[in-house]
Amino acid sequence: MNILLTSFLHPDAPSGVRVHYLQLAAQLRLQGHLVDVVTPATLTGGRRHLLAALRHVLLRLGPRAQALAGNISCFLLVCWGINRRRAYDVVNAQDVGSGVAAQWVLGPRVPVVVTGHFNEHPATEQLRQQPCAGRAARGVRRWYDALLARTQYFISVSVFGLRLIRPFLPASAECRVVHNGLDLDALRARPARVDLRSRFPHQQIILNIGQLESRKNQGLLVDAARELRQVRTDFVIGLVGKGEDEDLLLQRIAAYGLQAHVVLLGYHHDVMPWLRCADLYVHVASHETFGLVLLEAAAAGVPALALAVGGVPEVLHATPCALLPPATDAAGLAGQLHHWLNAPALRQNLADRQAASATAHFGVARMVSETLAFYRHAIWHHRLQLLAVGHPSGCPAAPSPAALSGS
Repeated sequence: MNILLTSFLHPDAPSGVRVHYLQLAAQLRLQGHLVDVVTPATLTGGRRHLLAALRHVLLRLGPRAQALAGNISCFLLVCWGINRRRAYDVVNAQDVGSGVAAQWVLGPRVPVVVTGHFNEHPATEQLRQQPCAGRAARGVRRWYDALLARTQYFISVSVFGLRLIRPFLPASAECRVVHNGLDLDALRARPARVDLRSRFPHQQIILNIGQLESRKNQGLLVDAARELRQVRTDFVIGLVGKGEDEDLLLQRIAAYGLQAHVVLLGYHHDVMPWLRCADLYVHVASHETFGLVLLEAAAAGVPALALAVGGVPEVLHATPCALLPPATDAAGLAGQLHHWLNAPALRQNLADRQAASATAHFGVARMVSETLAFYRHAIWHHRLQLLAVGHPSGCPAAPSPAALSGS
């Protein structure tokens, strides 16, 4: 197949979405498919400068234009980055905006599959990151509702994600759940180049990885560290990531006098060496459609605890004891940390069960196979739809999914 992957996220974005589409592209190429990846970073030259000027103008036109400036800019960057002369069989967009951009450029003859990584309605996600109110907020909501209403083929990375978005898709939309996955063997083979043990001797290391933002909820871990210090001092919580909450977290750490117990370790592209140093991984995101880092922890052999939000229970379904109530407060989390730090045999058992579950259910081969199956279904279904409405001259007749299996 000739496959186009699109995303509004740059290839260097600190996000699991970026990990997903770059890994998917690499695996599809290994199977012999031709894959192009188009993001806002693809376009170069004069038109990129023109769009920068357009965005500057939009930012001066009031709150509603400001709220949509980034979306419009990314939309046009992706549109102009797509090779119009390439005969694609299918597009897989990693967000609804880049999916509609591909539809606009390539026209109705190429099916566009959207992979939904949404933790909540995409408008709610944007308004959480870029708050606005009134007409501006309603404009953002209408923008995303209109994009979702144009989505005909939809993959969700979790059952939770599909239940969340299905009401906003057309009734006729074809949908599938394809759980996220990783090349676990490759992750396990990566060398360990970090030694936190020598930096924190005689301390048990608790790790958290994610963008430092309100949704990832690292403030709860800082508060829990304050509670935990009342009963033990042999621990350090390392926060791996960067983001807008960094200064707030540093201020809270200083206010509590926790500099010896909570440290910010910065952003690292490869998190596996850091995970291998940990005694326990703790995921406290308040909204999470999947939680790819939980699979990375499993590959590193680190036991993981997580708030039971969104799609996280699907990832940790084999170890319900690792799921914490979403309303867990700092004292409750500190109690859980104290319990697990005191139980090395239980931690090892938890790590072994999570690793076995990840291998059985969340390998990259399964993810790619199921994704390709849905591509073939979308191509077949889309061609049938074109035939039903009177396909344009030259549009090929619709083959069966079985015929497409060898594409």
